[in-house]
Amino acid sequence: MRYLLTIAVLFCCLNAESQTAFAFNHIASEDGVGLNSDVVYTTYQDEKGFIWIGTSNGLQRFDGARFTSFSSASDKGDLPVSDLVKIISVQKNQLWLHFQNRGEVGVFNTVNFQYRKVNILPARPLPLRREVKLWKDSKGGVYLSVWLYGILKYNAQKDAFIDFDGFHLPEGWKPTAHLYEDTVTHRFWFPCADSGLAMYDVATGKTYTQKFNPIRHPILERYAQNPSTSEIYIDSKRRYWIFHWDTAHHRLCYSEDGAMLKDTAGLSENDGYQELRHFFESRRKELWLYGPNSLYTYDNDLNRFFFSKGSNRQVDFIQYGTVYQMMEDRDGGIWLATDNGLYFLNSGGRSWDVKNYFLSPKEGAAYEITDILQLQTGEYWLSSWGNGVLTLDRKFQRYEAGIYSRIPDFNRIRNNQYRQTWTLHQQANGLIWIGCQAGNYILHNPATRTSTFHQLSEAENATIRFITAGTGNSLWIGTQRGHLIKHDGATFTTVQKFNTIVRKVFIDKQGLIWVALEGDGLYCLNETGEKILHHYAAGNEDGDHLFQNNAFDIEQLNDSVIICAAGAMNFIYKKTGKVKWLTVEDGLPGNTLMRIRRDHMGYMWMITANGLCRYNPVNHRITPYGRKDAVTVARITREADYLSADNHLMFAGGANLLVFKGGTDEIDNRPPDVLITDFKLFNRYLPVDSLLEQPYMRLKNDQNSFTINFSSLSYLQREKLVYYYRMKGISDDWIKADGAGSVSFTLLPPGKYTFEVYCENIDGVRSKNIASISIHIQPPFWRTAWFVSTLLTIVAIIAYSMHRLRIKRILAVEKIRNRVARDLHDDMGSTLSTINILSSMAKAKLNTDVQKTGEYINKISDNSQRMMEAMDDIVWAIKPANDSMHKVVGRMREFATNVFEAKDIELEFIAEEAVNNVNINMEARRDFFLVFKEAVNNAAKYSKCDRAVVEINVDHHKLILQVKDNGIGFDVKAADGGNGLGNMQKRADALRGKIQIQSLPGEGTTVTLTVPLN
Repeated sequence: MRYLLTIAVLFCCLNAESQTAFAFNHIASEDGVGLNSDVVYTTYQDEKGFIWIGTSNGLQRFDGARFTSFSSASDKGDLPVSDLVKIISVQKNQLWLHFQNRGEVGVFNTVNFQYRKVNILPARPLPLRREVKLWKDSKGGVYLSVWLYGILKYNAQKDAFIDFDGFHLPEGWKPTAHLYEDTVTHRFWFPCADSGLAMYDVATGKTYTQKFNPIRHPILERYAQNPSTSEIYIDSKRRYWIFHWDTAHHRLCYSEDGAMLKDTAGLSENDGYQELRHFFESRRKELWLYGPNSLYTYDNDLNRFFFSKGSNRQVDFIQYGTVYQMMEDRDGGIWLATDNGLYFLNSGGRSWDVKNYFLSPKEGAAYEITDILQLQTGEYWLSSWGNGVLTLDRKFQRYEAGIYSRIPDFNRIRNNQYRQTWTLHQQANGLIWIGCQAGNYILHNPATRTSTFHQLSEAENATIRFITAGTGNSLWIGTQRGHLIKHDGATFTTVQKFNTIVRKVFIDKQGLIWVALEGDGLYCLNETGEKILHHYAAGNEDGDHLFQNNAFDIEQLNDSVIICAAGAMNFIYKKTGKVKWLTVEDGLPGNTLMRIRRDHMGYMWMITANGLCRYNPVNHRITPYGRKDAVTVARITREADYLSADNHLMFAGGANLLVFKGGTDEIDNRPPDVLITDFKLFNRYLPVDSLLEQPYMRLKNDQNSFTINFSSLSYLQREKLVYYYRMKGISDDWIKADGAGSVSFTLLPPGKYTFEVYCENIDGVRSKNIASISIHIQPPFWRTAWFVSTLLTIVAIIAYSMHRLRIKRILAVEKIRNRVARDLHDDMGSTLSTINILSSMAKAKLNTDVQKTGEYINKISDNSQRMMEAMDDIVWAIKPANDSMHKVVGRMREFATNVFEAKDIELEFIAEEAVNNVNINMEARRDFFLVFKEAVNNAAKYSKCDRAVVEINVDHHKLILQVKDNGIGFDVKAADGGNGLGNMQKRADALRGKIQIQSLPGEGTTVTLTVPLN
């Protein structure tokens, strides 16, 4: 667990009343974080933690790290870029905005960034000079108070502000904008500048004034003599703050029973012109007053106000002309909207307060504090060089302890030496030892308020620098010249002489004595101090050496580890004598450690030249604290440290005292959850809330470059948080983000991603939940499932078609092979058989019948010729080069010419051009050619014609072949048909065609083949 620091910085000027001043952190437009104007009118923190800002340039949102502007430049409605003076919220995710100079009120949706204007419909014209306030009551009603006019209320049915008389103010009473709703008594208070003070009671529905007060309300009775009021406020203590004007501004304060209080003291501290217009009270009951040229805070201890502006002390530096609004965020930080930018103040919203006291003497030189002591009775004493001992009560207010009231009449030098105090120690019997310059010391009895003044001869006129208790009743005293002196209750004994300044003497839990020396490191002595057990000096590395020889402070971490502030943090392991350093490389703000003190929870608080930090011995992490934590004087408070009985940690130096006021042990150490604040696609911001409501964010394939912003929405803890993110889908490893709280992704491939982010505080504790957003980048259409599946289907169809085509071709080839084999078997086989028979017969008749043998040889020759022609037809038909009707027609022309010329027959061969474009398969072409061939052979052999006509044409998707001759003809019916005509008919049937033979004796013959074309 860690201590969370919230700061109230208090400067105590002891010659006057103490004044509270605060460490303001300034945010201006020139800081580069995005504030669009230094004129800031209003702030509001929504339920998520975003802080919405109203400036002279409109609406902005702050996530703790950066500002985002909203204006009419977006396409989400005409959001004005104008003076936005008020932001309130009535419903979740909706902001009511008031643009004063435009006279406009509207509602802004924080989810989709849409804005709509709300009409203002007064019953009569509004005055030209008017002060308008947008406000809401505890029931959610939204109002406009218009000075010199009255009150308008938002009517949801009309979606407009209309005149409202529900508060029943007397006729002519016009309230100012500074009304107040008392949610304790359920009453509304209306200051009316020209009339007085009115109170509306919700329970009775009646309105009471100074003139009509039948219930005898004490405030109305007490205020009856004041005819006008300008402001009213009731604080948590039930004090009524009522202001009014006549020739001046009068500020009055009353108790609830009407008694006049003096709590307005200090409100005239500003000598210049000022207007106290507004009140603000924090959750810690801190009361503020502010307005033009005014900012006051009320000190509950002193019962008065203190003014803050333009101090020459950097701690409370704030410059403004007007403070427009104050707001407390969920971390307890206070935001001030001014005409000089935003100011942030850590006012103490957590469990520990830190107070800085600036100590100023009544006269003489400034304080130089050297030591701190809390008395057994609770008071605080501070030794100083030159101003004696400063004595403070438990509220750190000065009181007189009587230390020097009876000082003997020493000479001037010795008298001054008793006021040059260096160390304080109170024994168990109550006696207080005060070590002084030149070996002098004072013994003071606080019970009797008496002091005795002594000189320690064993110190040899050396300044007494440190006094601490040893075992039993013994005391150990260290001096400027290195004396280590033991006091056993009766006598003083010098046990060691180190010849350099003794910075600190520390007795550990085992009784060993540790001495920190200037320039000579650290010594460990036995219980009597007479024996040096170990001397730790500087070296080049840890292990056996200190970081440096200037040892300033000593603290015990546990039974076995001593910590020495010697430049770095030196861990000394008692059992082994080894030394380990903790330096800047390990997170120490600087290798200039001078003060170290262990608190009641085991943490080590340290002062370096660079300020305050805290070491966690569990996880070895170091937490620095700076100006945002309102720790502003830590670099000065390096001379003394102390842990009080009530667990106050105190550091002092110069004229400053830094006090950590105790808190509870049980502290929620978990950092706030991270929110995804912005999603920037290229240069356009998308509404994050709308995106997070979806299961996932869908992006196109070309929308693959974007930036994601995230924040814990805590300005106070921003520097103490580390962010880790990962983009699942790219990597499951967590990556440490830079301090900007922004991650950019470019050219992400299509896919599903989940962006996750969490934060971790400086102690290593993670936020409870992980923020995430799911993103789906769609692939281009050619990589989508439907396209791929369609493409695969098409490929499959093509592959299947190609396979079918291949199979079809294989079958076609197989069919052709079968056909060729059949033809070879039928034609060639029968012809060869015939030739074989004729050869045998010719051989048998060769010697007996020469004539028969000649006939047989002629037949063999004829059959061989036919076989050769048939083989030629088969080879020609299956040759790929002849796969066209153009080739077929050419072969038909060649065949007919050869046949008819051999018979001196005139041939007319006619083939239309369209025939060449006919596409029929190989088998059909062969059949077509063989029918033609049979017809031509028949005409040449049997017709005895002298003229023949071959005509091929295409008519009505039919291929027509006609072979005509002028020969002797024949009777078709009487013809025996023969093999030739039968083959022609079979081939016509194979072509799904029709063959027709027309012939009469003496009139020639016409053979017509009609083949349908698909």
